[in-house]
Amino acid sequence: MPALQKHQHSEDEVKRIRIPVMAAVAALTLTAGAAEATGRAGGAPAPAPAPAPRAAAPMDHTGHQGPELVIPAGVSTTVFASCPAGRQPSGGGGIRSGKGLFMSGSSPRNNGWEVKFTNKSGAERRGSAFAVCTPQPHTRVAAANPLTVPAHSQSGISNVRCPEGQSPTGGGWEASSIQVIGMRFSVSGANYNAVLFNDTDQTQSFNAVALCSSAFHETRIGPQITVQPGAEGVATAKCGPGQVTSGGGSFPSGQAFIGDSRPLPDGTGWRITAENTTGTPQKVTAEATCTTS
Repeated sequence: MPALQKHQHSEDEVKRIRIPVMAAVAALTLTAGAAEATGRAGGAPAPAPAPAPRAAAPMDHTGHQGPELVIPAGVSTTVFASCPAGRQPSGGGGIRSGKGLFMSGSSPRNNGWEVKFTNKSGAERRGSAFAVCTPQPHTRVAAANPLTVPAHSQSGISNVRCPEGQSPTGGGWEASSIQVIGMRFSVSGANYNAVLFNDTDQTQSFNAVALCSSAFHETRIGPQITVQPGAEGVATAKCGPGQVTSGGGSFPSGQAFIGDSRPLPDGTGWRITAENTTGTPQKVTAEATCTTS
């Protein structure tokens, strides 16, 4: 699998990462034989040439990193990554520069991906959004009833289901506060789930959001990692041979805050950076949503 290529034109332009086209169709050209019909046995006319097979339209996924913003200590902000004309997001996430910067929102917005970051560190950090884009159509769905979360508490599961015949390609969550930090966002069959931590002094609400497609997608789970107290860890999940990732997420077994969620550099999997702010070891698993189209 060829590696992704990053194209950078200027600091103001969106950084682009190209995920290679996965489905290549061999072009077969059939030509009529040189023999004339009169030269055939019995004088029968030559059969008409068979039509050339119809080539499948190339369906590729490309990654687009939005502008990187400086986020001062104690500040929350919103970043965005746009898909180019003719494409729409299938999934997305965020990229951070260091510990203490957490994702407090991640969802499709218009023709791109929006991420909210909150900086809990004592130093300046940088953050950017990342969108996986494709020409294929997608359906955006959101949980109809927002889930409430008490102050300084972990939420229950917000669940949203794709329409009949469709499956999730990526997703995230939207919250009433920019300090509701992501912990789990994952696929379960035709459902997409989100679990958050409310790091504010008031009750907040949130809902899971997913993008859905009728094209075949499957979820691949990576190896579980252990993140020690005060440390961060990187969990990855790889797609199968001939597949690329359309989105991805996190499946922790404990309380670990997500600071970074994005594709692997070659587009064939997903990686999660999780930070353990508790006093006991926590376990985290990354998942990749994969497709051949």
